Amino acid sequence: MSEAKELVKKMCEIQNKDPEIQKAMGGWKGIVQYSLGGEEFYVEYKPDGKCEFKEGKASSPTFTIVASPELWANVLRGKEDAVAAFMMGKYKIQGNILEAQRLAGIVKKFQAKYKL
Repeated sequence: MSEAKELVKKMCEIQNKDPEIQKAMGGWKGIVQYSLGGEEFYVEYKPDGKCEFKEGKASSPTFTIVASPELWANVLRGKEDAVAAFMMGKYKIQGNILEAQRLAGIVKKFQAKYKL
């Protein structure tokens, strides 16, 4: 399991225990598919602010992040800016790009509160 995959899983576990992050994510429903260097997994976000980490491919993701595991670990740790890296073509988003901005906001909340 790559470091990036471990971080995504850890973020979901933290979110399910943290009322502040649940409140920030509350009302949003979506599936974020990750395709990181051959690893396929996804996170299903629920309207109550909780999430569920799952292996494999989702049947209809809201959007898919296609990146190297190293790059995505750096994004999650705050060593790479998600928007700048996207604009420079370091990774791709397939699907609803506007919904992906929601994820960027929650990543910043994690970085401010937790050391990933």
